[in-house]
Amino acid sequence: MTPIRSPGNDPLIRSVEVDVLSFALDPPFRAAIRTFPSVEIVLARVGTDAGLEGHGHAFAFGRDDAATLAGLTAALGARLEGRDARGVEANWRAMWDALVFLGQSGAGLAAMAAIDLALWDILGKASGQPLHRLLGGARTAIPVYGSGGSLALSTAELAAEVAGHAEAGHRAVKIKLGHGREGDRARLAAVRDAVGPHVRIIADANQQWTPKQAVASAAALADFDLWWLEEPVPAAQIEDCAVVRAAVPMAIATGETNFGAAEFERMLALGAADILMPNLQRLGGITPWRKVAAAAELRGIPVASHVFPGINAHLMCAVPNGLTLEIVPWWPHPFEEPLRIEDGHAAPPEGPGLGLTPDRAMIARHRI
Repeated sequence: MTPIRSPGNDPLIRSVEVDVLSFALDPPFRAAIRTFPSVEIVLARVGTDAGLEGHGHAFAFGRDDAATLAGLTAALGARLEGRDARGVEANWRAMWDALVFLGQSGAGLAAMAAIDLALWDILGKASGQPLHRLLGGARTAIPVYGSGGSLALSTAELAAEVAGHAEAGHRAVKIKLGHGREGDRARLAAVRDAVGPHVRIIADANQQWTPKQAVASAAALADFDLWWLEEPVPAAQIEDCAVVRAAVPMAIATGETNFGAAEFERMLALGAADILMPNLQRLGGITPWRKVAAAAELRGIPVASHVFPGINAHLMCAVPNGLTLEIVPWWPHPFEEPLRIEDGHAAPPEGPGLGLTPDRAMIARHRI
């Protein structure tokens, strides 16, 4: 591939360096279809010959998956050397084209995302603007919700966790479903008692049901006035999700485990969701995320975030249909700047680009 060079002191990509970090979860987090003993973070650092540096990352569950992701990230990064770092669309397309025979999904998209985030970081730094302002600046803060509710928690522990979210000012809480219909009802009743009548409740099924099971379960949970029911059926079964959405009384949210913008186009075309939840790395980064958010806006569909809180705070504030920001207390945050949360709202970092400085001490402790 011939490098695209630009004149003058433009920031040409000089190097892409990769680190892998591992964060043990104690106790492991349990959802309906999987238990997570750790979260691995793959950090990408893009250096330019103009002295600008950008930082991006992706995640994996397990060291083997993280090693695969790190290798792909390094390989894609090498293909970008000599290109103008500010050409986010051109660089994204170059990575996409490079994966045409390996596969333009899965780990390839995650590797693309880690680099794409870093390039948007550079673009913001080059322009002196924080990402949320660079992308439109629709608002300065976004409502947050507390996400957790591991199935490993007892009902009493679950009630204590969500009460803590409410006391912290979160306007909503999310829990996992997976204790059977009556067990889930008992846990939701405890959650409602713990947070009171004014905090919204989100229930996450994590893809565990068939369409018929989803419709029956939703009917059994209807009296809890859920804000939304999340991933009721396997994420790839977009037609089935549309059937469920048409048959249940509460909003359906999905998208965190869908890969690539084309799947979101199908969701929108089929009416599969009331709320889209695109995951940055499974889309391939900020570049395609913007297109999905815009397509959803044209259909009157809001977008909500999934992990990546420091970056999603920018994105939720950048677009007019940003709905809410997920806060997962145990999710790794290997940056110096904490997310600013006040009165149930998060404000994005105000530094140029992502406004996030890698925490070198934390990286050293968790590097593998």
